[in-house]
This record gives sequence, C-alpha cells and structure tokens, in this order.
Amino acid sequence: MKVVLAALNATYSHSSLALRYLQRCCAQQFPELETVEFNINQSPQAILAELVRRKPDVVGFSCYIWNIEIILPLVSNLRKVCPDTTIVLGGPEVSFDTEYWLTEHPSIDFLIAGEGEEALRRFLEEYEQCGGRFRAESLAEVPGLVYRTEGGQIAQNPGQPLDLGTIPLLYEGNLKELHNKIVYYETTRGCPFRCAYCLSSVMGRVRVFPMERAKQELAALAETGVQQVRFVDRTFNYDARRAYELLEFMISLDTTTRFQLEVSGDILTEPVLELLTTAPENRFQFEIGVQSTNPATLQAVSRQADLERLAEVVRFLKEKTTVRVLLDLIAGLPEEGFWRFGESFDYVYSLQPDRIHLGFLKLLRGSRLREEAESFGCVYTDQAPYEVLYTKDLSFQEIQRLKLIEDLVEKYYGSHFEHALQYLLRGGRSPFQFFNQFAAQWERKGYHLLEHSLQGRYRILWELFAAGNPDLLPWLVYDFRRNERRQGTPQWMGGRQDRSRENALIQSGRIHELLPETAGLPPRELGRRIMVEELQFEAGTQTMLFYYPLDGKGVRTIRLE
Repeated sequence: MKVVLAALNATYSHSSLALRYLQRCCAQQFPELETVEFNINQSPQAILAELVRRKPDVVGFSCYIWNIEIILPLVSNLRKVCPDTTIVLGGPEVSFDTEYWLTEHPSIDFLIAGEGEEALRRFLEEYEQCGGRFRAESLAEVPGLVYRTEGGQIAQNPGQPLDLGTIPLLYEGNLKELHNKIVYYETTRGCPFRCAYCLSSVMGRVRVFPMERAKQELAALAETGVQQVRFVDRTFNYDARRAYELLEFMISLDTTTRFQLEVSGDILTEPVLELLTTAPENRFQFEIGVQSTNPATLQAVSRQADLERLAEVVRFLKEKTTVRVLLDLIAGLPEEGFWRFGESFDYVYSLQPDRIHLGFLKLLRGSRLREEAESFGCVYTDQAPYEVLYTKDLSFQEIQRLKLIEDLVEKYYGSHFEHALQYLLRGGRSPFQFFNQFAAQWERKGYHLLEHSLQGRYRILWELFAAGNPDLLPWLVYDFRRNERRQGTPQWMGGRQDRSRENALIQSGRIHELLPETAGLPPRELGRRIMVEELQFEAGTQTMLFYYPLDGKGVRTIRLE
C-alpha cells in the first residue's frame, strides 16, 4: 500500500505541522508512508505530476483557507489521471460543512473532520485490511470520518478527542531540513475564550501537551537553528504559571531562534512581564489581537478586553523588554463602521507597536459569525478565504479604502519612516485621518497599481506631503540614513557625490573622540562606515554623523557642533 500525504504551504520557508503529526502517528504501522510539501506559489501542473509519479494508492491533503482553492482542481485532475487512487482530505477547512464537500466535489472520496492523527491511522488500517473495498461497519469505526454510504447518503462519525500525551515526539534527532525554516509548534489545543470569528471557539476545552515534552522539542528546534518557531496555541498565556515556565525555559536557551507567540495582552501578569525583561534581543515576538476597541463590537463577537491594562502592558514591553510587539485589528466586524474603525486604529497606533496588522474579517466555516452573517448584513466571497465584501456598517468602497490604508501601513509604518511620520502627525493629528488622506492621494496618482522600491516610497512621501511641511525633507534624510547603510543619499534629498565631510572628520582625528570604538580602524574602512549629513531644518541647519558598526546592527547618530 503506497500512501502519500501532501501539504501546500503558504511559502517555501514554512513547514507543515499537520503532516509531521500524521506521519509520526502512523509511522509504526506504516513506515513507508511518504510526506511531501509544496507551496501555493508552485505550478499546480508540476504538483500534479509529482503526485502521479509516486503512484499512490492513497493520497491525503491537508486543507486550509489559503490552499483549498488550489487543492480542489488538483484533486479533480488527480482523479482523472489516477482513477483508482483513494483521495482523503483533512484539516480545518474541510472539517465543517462536510456534506457540501462530498456533494459538490465527487473527486473526494473521504474527509477526516477534526483531529486527524488517530483517525488517519485507523483509516489506513481499514484500507489495508480490505484492500480499498471498505465495509460500512469498518468505516463506522474511524473517528471523524466522513463518507458516502452505499445508498449515496453522507455519513459522519463522531470525533474522539486525543490524549495529547500519547502523540509521539515530532522534533528529535537530525532536524537539519528545518534549518532556517519557519516551524509551527503547539503546546496546547483549544482556547478558553469564545470569540465568534475564530474556529478555536468550537474546539472545546483547552488540552495541554506534557511540559517536559515541550521543553525537549523546543530545545531541539533551537539547537537546529530554526529561523522562527511560531506557536499556534490560541492563547499562549491563558495559564500564567505554565506560560512563565515555558518562557523561562526559552529565555535560557543558547540560540538565535525567535519564538512567536499569540498572547492575550491584558492578562499578562506582573511576574511574566518582569521575567521578559531578562529575555535576549530577538528572542520573542508577541502577536496581540486587539481586533476592535468598540464596546458594541466586542460584545457582538463575545470578546472581552481591558484596554487600559492592555495599553500598560504594551508600553511595558516596548520600554522595558526586547520583545517585538505586533498588534492586530480586524475590519468588518459587527457594529463597526469606517470612522469607528479609525478610532480602534488610532488606539493601536498610539501604543507604537513594532508592527500594526490590519486584517479583514473572514467568515470561516464552522465559526459563529458565519452563521450570523445575515444579522449584521455581512456579504462575503464565495471562495476561500471567505473575506468580507461589505456589511451594514461598512460599505464595499470603504473596505477598499481600508485595504489601501493597510497597504500603506505595511509600506510606511516602522523604522524606515519613523521620524518623518512623527513629524507629519505632529500636533496630535489622528493617524487614521492621515493615512486616509494618504490613501486618497496615493489612489488618485495611480500608485496603487504599481510596484515601488524603498527609495521610491521615500520620494512619494515627499511628493505628496511637501506642501505645508517644511521640515519633512530633513526628517526623510534622517530616516534614510538611519536605515540605508549601503546606499548613498539620493540627489533629490541633497545627497553629495564627494566624501569631503567624512574625509575631513577622519583626517582631523576627532572621529576617534566621538567614537572610541573606531580606534585602530584603517581610514578606508572607517570611511565606509560613516556618513555626515547637513539637515536643513526650518529652525536651522543640524550636522549629523551616522556611524554603522562593524557588527551590522543598528546605527549610531551623533550631532556635530
């Protein structure tokens, strides 16, 4: 029996957690089972050819909203080329509306709804025993299996929650294939909260993997040099003591691996916050879902939030720790129109996280909000990811404007334009109103239809906002020099062709007084690592020295008198 399990990841750098679970849980009985990982940017024809080449008896696909629209035609074509192959789909995207999948897509033979580790193993046992000629009574024994009966009806077996402690280790031994990859990992399943837009709200109570198992696997991943471990625990810190112990362990590791965690910011405890002050740089990235600050919206989606406490926590993380903070918002939720969403945006912007992510509501199969879509006038796409088109509170045109704002926040928010944006927002100007104006001008110029280099983005900001902002150009120069160590200042910013200022500073010997760590550096090497700019502010000229250290980290700025 030849079994092939396939995943289509979002990008090449990602790895499939689901396939690893399935392979490990089936390995003892089916050691020849093969797993193969593709990504959604590859040619569907090439993926089909690779699957056909393996001549499988059974093919399983791991299905999510980001890959289902590619998997469905792939399955249809696979059925045509390999009519005798049994095709099984599993994963969150096909675990709900199961009758729809088997009715509308006849190429699918079976679905596994919910947890698949034990279900797939039992299914393969039955397949092996009956040679693919299943008996109704044998199919009925496979937990979570969805299938067609002899009478053409759709049947679905009840699921059986796993004891997570019985799942074999996923990460041990030689893990070199994961070096510099993004690895997904979990220490819990389920969520204590019941947010109406999230599938975790229907997964039942929280179950935990054994603590020592988690430490063993995290140590193995860190030792391998994995680029990033992304926890899929829905609320990592739901149990403060457990979170503390795991964070303390990750802090102790000697590694360059970064750990990304989804946390509930307003329930982070003081002991956990104090612990995080000891974390090395680039060790943690916290994703905190704010989603909305509108009380009516939060009530409609069954979400609670202490916004004052959340603000305190984010400020502490930014001021006292090296934790990188990402804050999320969701546009299209019930009871939140365009300008009320702007208030949520302004709240998040005021906290100055490392990144602001503007997401758009997705009506996931199985979620409560999908069932209630009509009640808040929500119309969404028929195809995955089932994204909101408009609601009774937010028009289609307003959502398109928010998408432009999202794009501009991705392009401009952060270190590259930090001081220029602070200047443009001076006087307490609303960030949302600014980005709304920015989006209107960007669209009017047709820039939303084009790709733009980083230098091009600097120039566009100057072009659109130079009028009435006399100090914008020097702040753009300042931001450019703080971030672009390998590029000379563009001529339109006042960049020079010669190095007279830098050479004069080196020859005077003053450079070593300003930067003692440069003592011993040859003048040629030193010249590569400094830039001197005269910033023409309205109040007067400031001469700034920018020094780019040997270790490649950051930049030092010194005002020259």
